[in-house]
Amino acid sequence: MGNTILDKVLGFDFGQMGSLVILLKIPLIIILAVCMFYSFMLILKIRILHDTIDLEESDKAKVLVYANLVVSLVIGVLGIIIIVLG
Repeated sequence: MGNTILDKVLGFDFGQMGSLVILLKIPLIIILAVCMFYSFMLILKIRILHDTIDLEESDKAKVLVYANLVVSLVIGVLGIIIIVLG
């Protein structure tokens, strides 16, 4: 009896859920793309702030924002690749 239940669990076919998987992948890709877009907008915001107000710490902020952009781009692109291939 236990063997037949195990066969049913292991023999489940995910082929019918193909369209559902695509519907779940699309929002994840959109969320990652929006995060990357936000990083670009953050750079523009810091540039405008740097041009408007001359602060000593604005160079440190620029470095942090560019580091944020690089990290978010790498993670975003890797995430999208994993989602598409997965």
